[in-house]
Amino acid sequence: MPKSTHRIRAVEVRRVTHPVFPTIEKFWLTVAAKEFPFGISTSANARDPVGLNRRVYREVRHSLDGQTATRGTFDLMNKGITILADSVKMVDKDSRLFELTIDDEEGGIVDGAHTAKIIEEANREGTVPAEQHVEVFVRTAIPSDLVSDIARGLNTGIQVASQSIYNIEGVFDWLKDEVGKTSYAGLISWNESDDKEYDVRDLISVLELFNVFDYPNDVSMTRHPISAYEKWSKPLEKFAADVRANLKSKQKSTYYRLMPLLRNAMELYDHIRRDFREMRNEAGGSAGKMNIIEEASERRKAFDFPFAALPSAKYRLTKGAAFPILAAFRTYVEVDPKTGFARWRGGFAKVLKAWREAGPTLVEDTYLMTRDGKRNPDALGKDRKHWANLHMRMQVMLLQERLVESESGKAHSKRR
Repeated sequence: MPKSTHRIRAVEVRRVTHPVFPTIEKFWLTVAAKEFPFGISTSANARDPVGLNRRVYREVRHSLDGQTATRGTFDLMNKGITILADSVKMVDKDSRLFELTIDDEEGGIVDGAHTAKIIEEANREGTVPAEQHVEVFVRTAIPSDLVSDIARGLNTGIQVASQSIYNIEGVFDWLKDEVGKTSYAGLISWNESDDKEYDVRDLISVLELFNVFDYPNDVSMTRHPISAYEKWSKPLEKFAADVRANLKSKQKSTYYRLMPLLRNAMELYDHIRRDFREMRNEAGGSAGKMNIIEEASERRKAFDFPFAALPSAKYRLTKGAAFPILAAFRTYVEVDPKTGFARWRGGFAKVLKAWREAGPTLVEDTYLMTRDGKRNPDALGKDRKHWANLHMRMQVMLLQERLVESESGKAHSKRR
């Protein structure tokens, strides 16, 4: 049988003998993700490491790259990689370097093949932070008749996602109708297994940012829709519960009444993500050195901005940094007293104008937060004070606009 050897350098190591099968040894190694070796067989894995563009695997990649989670926490959030090996031999005790001998037909990675492939891809593109680690579990001398049982047992974790169930139930039907009118309709995935750039949860999370029914624009308001970024399963569950409760009367549905904002909100999201870096640089900064700015990989080349039909660019603002800024424009949402539906104060053109005028200030506020220790986009996206400050900033701007309009109206009346 073909065999291969692979060397793994561990930061920490534990070794135990199995309590029932004394010939089996179990090793637990904490390994720097940058040093995890390429090319370990996945023959024993119940799932081939394909479909890396599926949303769930893109989320793992973003976490590994430190975009959506604090750097150094990957091993705490990922269940790791399990390898079946013939033997594990210490090569260098001081550096904790081990050599694994693997049967390439019956051994290798039995669980976590997607994680290994994602790490390999990120290492090839040079995006893995040095702080990231992965847990590697090695089992030696596993009898052949146990391999398939182990593979089956370890690979029962992926369940049908809630959004796939909601899709079957028709929960997303009116969203599909709304998005179906756009040029980017084909970029949205509705099932967990869809291989698309964006997800229905993106749409719902953005809607949640402008949810004036649950988060009114009140100067005394202390709650903000941070869950739209922090835990986007919560807006998904809220959306589904709202739709189910109002099947007979969509007009009473919170999210259906937010629907008139959706396409413009996604457009504004694109403008913020694309404009941020240029606004920062125009102000004399150096946005290219900020962790909250994402650079397209060599393979991807550039990011698209389909919601606003903007030209592609090599850089964009990360989601964690963009969401607090986008949510601040909830200030420009009001409820139509006649229809009960949400609408933009003065129309969406006025909102875009407000972004162009207030953008440099919002960019500066965000930059200052990174100077105060919130350099990671995930930390920035979860900072309550930051969300509140940006929202208050836009409230002040709107009040100033109203004052100017009021004074202009009085002057016009006097002239008459």
